[in-house]
Amino acid sequence: MELRRDIAEYRAAAEAQADRVRERINAALEVSRRTREEIEARIASQLHTPTVVRKQATPARKRPRASSRTPRATSEK
Repeated sequence: MELRRDIAEYRAAAEAQADRVRERINAALEVSRRTREEIEARIASQLHTPTVVRKQATPARKRPRASSRTPRATSEK
C-alpha cells in the first residue's frame, strides 16, 4: 500500500510536469503562428505597395570607340 502511494505521487508529478510542458509548447506555437501571419502580411503589403525607394543603377561607363577611319587603299601592282 505504501508503495502504491509513492508511485501515485510520482505519476501525479509527472503528469503535472507534462501539462506544464504542453502549455509552454502550445504558447510557443501560438507565438510562432502570429509571427508567421505578421510576416506574411508584411510581405503581401510590400508586394502591392512597395515602400522602399530604390536608387537607379548608374550606367556603366562606355568605352571609347575606335576611330571609324576608312581602310587604306592598297596600291595595285
